Amino acid sequence: MKLRTLFCAVLIATVALPAAAQQPRRQPQPQQPAQTEQAPARGEEWYRGQLVELSEVLGGAHYLRIVCDGRGDQRWRTYMRGVIEREPTYNALLVEGFNRGYRQEEARFPVCDATTRQMEAELRARGLRISQALRARHAGAPNAH
Repeated sequence: MKLRTLFCAVLIATVALPAAAQQPRRQPQPQQPAQTEQAPARGEEWYRGQLVELSEVLGGAHYLRIVCDGRGDQRWRTYMRGVIEREPTYNALLVEGFNRGYRQEEARFPVCDATTRQMEAELRARGLRISQALRARHAGAPNAH
């Protein structure tokens, strides 16, 4: 199980890093990220919650990309399929989260504009933070090369 979660965390981090490279660096907000990063619980419930949050982020980012770049852009949906393939136990939760994130952004951003593009960038950054938290959980785990 630990090898599977480590693999998923590394995959998430690997895919999220190129997206984050496009995002300009901003100063972290002092209270909210610090609370999230200091959360001591790193068990299965925490892991499941992080995966669901990531799926919501991916769903929202997917909607924002297709509203701006057209239905041909399937980057985040394809990535989500990879997460589901690697975590089939959570399939229903992940699909629900993805669809929830999609619908939330669809309700907020009916057309593409600068704000829509900024929100997609913010979701990419949030996805990166989640993947980094997942990776940090496994920092002490043996490498599976």
